[in-house]
Amino acid sequence: MTLLEPTRHRGPYEGMVLKILRDEGPTSRTRLSAITGLSPTTITKTVAPLIELGLLTERADEYGGLGRPAISLVPVPEALTVAGVQLGVGKYRVGLTDARSQVRSRIVSTFDPSLPAEEVMNLIAADVRSLLTADSGPACIGIGVGAPGPVDLARRTNIRSVNLGWSDVPISDLLEDRLGIPVVVDHNVRSLALGEARYGGHDAESLAYLYVRTGVGLGVAVKGEPFYGGHGTGGESYIGHTRVVEDGRPCSCGARGCLDTVVSEPSIAARLAELGDPLPPDANVMSEMRARARRDPAVAELEDTVIDQLVRSMAIIVNLFTPELLLVGGSLSSAPAEVIARLREGTRERIFPLLRDSLRVEPADGSDDALIRGAAAIALEVLHYS
Repeated sequence: MTLLEPTRHRGPYEGMVLKILRDEGPTSRTRLSAITGLSPTTITKTVAPLIELGLLTERADEYGGLGRPAISLVPVPEALTVAGVQLGVGKYRVGLTDARSQVRSRIVSTFDPSLPAEEVMNLIAADVRSLLTADSGPACIGIGVGAPGPVDLARRTNIRSVNLGWSDVPISDLLEDRLGIPVVVDHNVRSLALGEARYGGHDAESLAYLYVRTGVGLGVAVKGEPFYGGHGTGGESYIGHTRVVEDGRPCSCGARGCLDTVVSEPSIAARLAELGDPLPPDANVMSEMRARARRDPAVAELEDTVIDQLVRSMAIIVNLFTPELLLVGGSLSSAPAEVIARLREGTRERIFPLLRDSLRVEPADGSDDALIRGAAAIALEVLHYS
């Protein structure tokens, strides 16, 4: 499989038209002209190459009156391929998707977190190449990478990943050199929020995504658009490095008492080990803690502390960003229903009263495909719909 039309110059309005058709569904040229303010001639010139490439098709709408029926332009999601790479600490997921970020093939691989970044990129490139070689679909136009930690404003370099020990890793350059395909990089949890907002089927204009695993990350999509902060980076939220315990335990960031040191999987596992009840390898941390809390008051106290700190953080997120939907992912995706219920009710109790009735708190889809979908959404947003 090769890059789709590598030398083709995209028209200035293609992304805008494709985005409208994605969000609105089949739409006539006349309606597109009204929405965009572009002339009918410009719309025709814009869509002609897209029809030729098979990215759009035409459909005669049902019409019971006189004259000709309207002709609608219909997107063809399966006429496009993008790759998504969701990178975690010691594990990554690679998949191929269509223009609706629907995953059709995937590889899940583990790696030694102490490996140099270039060696990890070699592994990822090999798996992407393997999927592309076996795939019979259309050519791949780009790769989206969800990376742990902040990225640069150009969305090419992972500035720092505390839990991997990486600094200034040019992920786009490394993968483009190996694969010859454009690569877009973004913060991993923001990519998950974007994927759920665009393609998750949620009835919510705005959502927040709180991810708890090795650390704590936050992504926000406001009216479907990913939220970016400042400080000269790609705007990652540092909620996991908010101090919640004075003189608390040391954090990987160099501070003490951060949220990560209370609610992350390694922190909970360490506390359970100190209580004389260590977790087995690959245990479901939240489920194990819930089961042990039923019989051990000390573990029940630990669980109360974890839930309380999560609720406090979730309430701050809701009061700041006012999302209609707050998804909790990572280890919380498969947390027991009792834990989710406590998080939901605790958050509602702490937020501004006018927000309580409209807020939904739900576990996120923690499947491999959902994580890949988020990474692929980055590439789609920048390379296809922009």
